[in-house]
Amino acid sequence: MIHYPEKPNGFAVMVIGDHHHYVDDKTSFWEQHEVRKKWISDLTAKGYIVYYSHLNGANWGSDKAADLAVSLYQYIKRTEIINGKIHILAEGMGALVLKGLYSKMKNDIRSVVMFTPCVSLYELVRQEKEQKFFYKKFLKEFAASRGADLEDLDQDFIHSEQDHKVFKDIPFPLYIVQSYNVNRYKNQIPIIKDIYMHRFEKGYSTDLFYVLPEKRVTLGMKIASYFSLNEKEL
Repeated sequence: MIHYPEKPNGFAVMVIGDHHHYVDDKTSFWEQHEVRKKWISDLTAKGYIVYYSHLNGANWGSDKAADLAVSLYQYIKRTEIINGKIHILAEGMGALVLKGLYSKMKNDIRSVVMFTPCVSLYELVRQEKEQKFFYKKFLKEFAASRGADLEDLDQDFIHSEQDHKVFKDIPFPLYIVQSYNVNRYKNQIPIIKDIYMHRFEKGYSTDLFYVLPEKRVTLGMKIASYFSLNEKEL
């Protein structure tokens, strides 16, 4: 789905949604959700083309989802008049897809905003195990996203223990927005703080912003302003 601005500024934003994100032939989760629809409206009002796709739904950062995101980027780049270096807005699970995109699109990403991100698959699994019903559902989604058998997943999870470290040294500007009422990814917060402190100490362009639930509707303008700060070099 593509949202067009009335007065294009030449830049584009790829949205990578959370596990409940969907897109069909008529609408999308972001169009149906009041707050996220406002974010899209704010971004297009500032001239951004905003686009996204389903990426196989609850993909939990699969390689296939990352490849689909690359294909989507290449399609938009061919068919729209935009600057080749794009902004990315990743929500929740979308951060895991972004991790896979980094090696494939490191020269094509201008800046990134992550909203209540899931940066560590390993920590997510630890948290999900505490709730058996949700853990079973998660395992089925994870296995389906990778075409794997349930009994083969333990090795995948073990190998993901340090997977969040990629965010510590990615070269593009990173703006992390953390909501105070996050539940599913609450165990990610200490890791996010660690990522922020590492980047801050290294002098990498990084911001960490906490937002109250009732203030989330205002985030669209903040996100647009952040993106515009990173457009001085074309």
